[in-house]
Amino acid sequence: MNMSSLYIQIIVMFLLICVGAICYKRNMITDDGSAQMSSLLMTFVAPCVIIHSFCRPFDPAMFGKLAESFIASIVLLLISITLAALFFRKDTPNYADKRMCVIFSNNGFMALPLLQALYGDDGVFIGSINIVATNILLWTFGVWLLTRASGQTGNGVNWQKIVCNPGIIGFFIGLIIFLGSFQLPTALESAISFMGDLNTPLAMIVLGVYLAQSNLLDIIKDRSMYLVSLCRLIIIPLITILIVYFLPFDHSVANTLIVSIATPCAVASSMFAQMFGTNYHYSSRIIAFSTLLSAVSMPVMLGFYEMLMG
Repeated sequence: MNMSSLYIQIIVMFLLICVGAICYKRNMITDDGSAQMSSLLMTFVAPCVIIHSFCRPFDPAMFGKLAESFIASIVLLLISITLAALFFRKDTPNYADKRMCVIFSNNGFMALPLLQALYGDDGVFIGSINIVATNILLWTFGVWLLTRASGQTGNGVNWQKIVCNPGIIGFFIGLIIFLGSFQLPTALESAISFMGDLNTPLAMIVLGVYLAQSNLLDIIKDRSMYLVSLCRLIIIPLITILIVYFLPFDHSVANTLIVSIATPCAVASSMFAQMFGTNYHYSSRIIAFSTLLSAVSMPVMLGFYEMLMG
């Protein structure tokens, strides 16, 4: 891992976040506009990043890395679920929203740009399976947790949304291309590549808008924010580092796992909270706070991992 490239990329990402915050404060981007950009990101841009990383001849070794990363991602998510339940029991205010923010990392908006910058298409290729695992748990455990907390017991698991959301569709399209070693027409592949190039600037600008919508003074005064952020940004990445250190993981799989897990709370936590009737304003504040703290925590965690593995 090139640490100088990591620091530069994180600085670039936070400069773009500042652009989003300034645009929102100056009314150049509205709430509706940020929602539309989020929809564009999730529906087209992020899937194009994944599909483009799969446009390569089939390689059994890379397929093995994909399977290894999927199994590891599921195990790490289950560990995060257990840890969140231990720290935030049912009698804790906003317990479901706190658990969601602890369990799910921002492996789409923040991890994909970092993986692209640090490891190129190979990093995105291996890291995309972490997004698939996250989507499966979001639409199963996440929906169950939030509906139980909000009293919407009638809302069961929506299997159609698990299989048919854009991230999963993009993954399976890419997987078919990879397994079949298909060569896309030049014009189509170029269009997919150009769309994927929007991921970093657009995702960071949207995050900047989310930050600008939050009252940072109120966030700093809320002690619960620190415990959630500690779990998400320090404890879970440290557990991940110890697991990949003591178990015989492929080096490239370990790298992508660490980057994906070290990111702040997932924006999806707030979206799902709003969708299923819990306190999405609280989730948004945690996301904003953890994103700011991640400017320090991510280099520290990734630097510690590099030192340990080196």
